[in-house]
Amino acid sequence: PEFVGLADPERLGVFGHSFGAVTTGKVLQDDPRPRAGVAIAAPVENPLLPGVMVANIDEPLMLVVAVEDNSITEFGNGAIRQNFTAAHAPAWKLEFADTGHFGVSDLAGLSEYFAAGCGMGMRQTDGSPFVYADPFVVRELLAGRVAAFFALHLLGDEDARAQLEADDPLLDIASK
Repeated sequence: PEFVGLADPERLGVFGHSFGAVTTGKVLQDDPRPRAGVAIAAPVENPLLPGVMVANIDEPLMLVVAVEDNSITEFGNGAIRQNFTAAHAPAWKLEFADTGHFGVSDLAGLSEYFAAGCGMGMRQTDGSPFVYADPFVVRELLAGRVAAFFALHLLGDEDARAQLEADDPLLDIASK
């Protein structure tokens, strides 16, 4: 009860990682309250978890690709890229180089189960060895971009666009 009335119903956003990304798509598609959404490291329109169609999402959408995601693999990353192409609402696609599935999460490295995105890895595209980007760096960069995305779309802060779209060597950014 202490939280009732604290949220501004005109400024609700939704975001999620992995299965939460699919949930983000489902909420944006079916619930009129959120005004923007961020899907991290999984496609919202997902061939393995049907029920969401990007064409049914009218709110601004940010899609995050962990380029070296060995959980959803290049197959899943390709689906995220297809989601971006199919989006008709304003959309951003942020591709984090040398980042794995849990590199965006504070779960990264807590156990071997959450090692996807830590230490040494094999590239999804050619199988060559590489070192994943530092999860602390990835999370800080992602948090700033998510905050800027929501500031732009929930607060109407046009100055946030510069932070959202700023160049960074770890990122490849596209918008439409």
